[in-house]
Amino acid sequence: MNVDKFKHSCRKRMKSLYNLFVDLKKPKTPLTTDLPPLNDIKRHSLRRTAINEHLETLFVEALTMNPRLIVELGVARGESARVFSRVAQLCGAKYVSVDLTDCSRAVDWDGWLFVQKNDVEFAKEFEAWCRQRQFDPVIDVLFIDTSHYFDHTLEEIRAYFPFLAEHAKVFFHDTNLKTYIFRKDGSLDLGWDNDRGVIQALEVYFNRKFNEKEKFIDFVSPYIIKHYPYCSGLTVLEKLAHLFPAAASGRRA
Repeated sequence: MNVDKFKHSCRKRMKSLYNLFVDLKKPKTPLTTDLPPLNDIKRHSLRRTAINEHLETLFVEALTMNPRLIVELGVARGESARVFSRVAQLCGAKYVSVDLTDCSRAVDWDGWLFVQKNDVEFAKEFEAWCRQRQFDPVIDVLFIDTSHYFDHTLEEIRAYFPFLAEHAKVFFHDTNLKTYIFRKDGSLDLGWDNDRGVIQALEVYFNRKFNEKEKFIDFVSPYIIKHYPYCSGLTVLEKLAHLFPAAASGRRA
């Protein structure tokens, strides 16, 4: 066994022992809502992943938009897809996902549109692609969870933000990605240090420094920015160009 494999093995064992201790102290969260899709997401979020503690937030924040079009960049195991497919079905929205790998089985719903392609390249044909399918290329909910590298994330922002509706929400996962991932429930998992790739791209775009280690709310017109540092970090942007039209840029709904 080489040194890197040995270190990784030690980290995995440490994670298991640490989480075993956490499980002895933390009770499971009860299901208390009257909305069956939310209960399903609550139940699913009890299984620890790199994003499990954000699934309820994604569902509720997206649902409040009553979206017409949801675009997801990065599907992987389908954790976020599970959420957005339910939102799309409740709201009657179009739901489009883009990933480099074949994730076409991640969602069992005929209304889901999956595109296997580089998402930045797909952005160049996005408008025509939407119009061919007879819906407007105006995004109400955008989710970005792909390579987590700075350059690629900044390209995604510049490629897709012009398609945002005047009132829209954008979710960025892995905005606090480190070697170790700490969850709100006290458990930890193994991650990787991406040199602040995602949050740094947001800093460059907004010309603002952010402390991704802390929970915060900021405002850079026309965006409210909310950040949750746990479970790899989730940053939520709410575009309010309909309230601040002078500061808005890009396409209009």
